[in-house]
Amino acid sequence: MKRSAWLLVFLSLTLGSVHGATAPDFNLKAPDGSRVQLSELLKKGPVVLDFWATWCKPCIKGMPELNEIFEKYKDRGLTVVGLNEDGPRGQNRIRPFLNGHNISFQIAIDGDGSVMKRLQVQALPTTLLIAPDGEIILRQAGLSDSTPLLEAIEGLLAKNEAADAVP
Repeated sequence: MKRSAWLLVFLSLTLGSVHGATAPDFNLKAPDGSRVQLSELLKKGPVVLDFWATWCKPCIKGMPELNEIFEKYKDRGLTVVGLNEDGPRGQNRIRPFLNGHNISFQIAIDGDGSVMKRLQVQALPTTLLIAPDGEIILRQAGLSDSTPLLEAIEGLLAKNEAADAVP
């Protein structure tokens, strides 16, 4: 198989494997005790879901960039949620981890991994971009170049802003 064909297979598996699928709603607990519900977040605009764990070095390495993305686009309606996958025995590590890192985006705890399973996430980190209508626009597995994510966010936000501008 030619290199270009392998590249297409790889990209279809990592970037667009669920394009067009609808993200199932969830209602998870945050470390501060509040609740994080996907359907409520989508009312404000697109949502980036990032599946991570405190023991996952690539997850931790990617968090500053996710934080920058959140800070850059939050005023335009983007929400970023880090879905923690430490499991029941690792819950006590989440708060100290967050206190030691400067993370300004929302964190939710997927303690039993049910959201991870429902969204067919098989690697950490995995990042999904979800449109306000619930459509999964992009999936990136592993620590990836953020360019496709940024381009997709820009496209979604421009589309939403154009729709809001129509009288």
